[in-house]
Amino acid sequence: MSSSDTRLFRQTVTRGLLALALGLSALSLSGCGFQPLYGGQGVGAAAADRLMEVDVASIPNREGQKLRNLLIDNFYPSERPSNPRYRLDVALSASEQKLALQKDATAVRAQLMVNAPYRLTDTQTGQVVFQSSSRSMVSYNTLEQHYAAIVTVQNAYDRALEDISNDITTRVAMYLGRGS
Repeated sequence: MSSSDTRLFRQTVTRGLLALALGLSALSLSGCGFQPLYGGQGVGAAAADRLMEVDVASIPNREGQKLRNLLIDNFYPSERPSNPRYRLDVALSASEQKLALQKDATAVRAQLMVNAPYRLTDTQTGQVVFQSSSRSMVSYNTLEQHYAAIVTVQNAYDRALEDISNDITTRVAMYLGRGS
């Protein structure tokens, strides 16, 4: 056997073992009760319909309005519910911490921490059925120019709110989907 034949044989064996390992890992995941959140037969098939039964309550302040709009976009693909079964109440708080101080005590980096505790209430019974909290930490550069500094902070808020809206959507969908 030549060296090129040996190399080809090793590559073929390696690919076969890799395919076998992937097949066994997929088989083991199906046996442990793993279900995809989104998809035809996963938890998400019912969860997407159940998200349409959730009314997203108003959230105070401008950042709260932005978070609510992101949640509405995630929860309702077409129209808002006419008779919602659940109400989602979200509170929003944020704090900033200056990092990377220079010798003259000015900061060149900052970190934004946004926290959003929320609860899902059954509108028929008034009972809280699920509650949790979501948070996001975003770092950004502090700038000396006034307008640029405002835009940078606003961008950090927007990124944090996007993270929080995706986290809340996923957790509520998982909660609502597991009952089906």
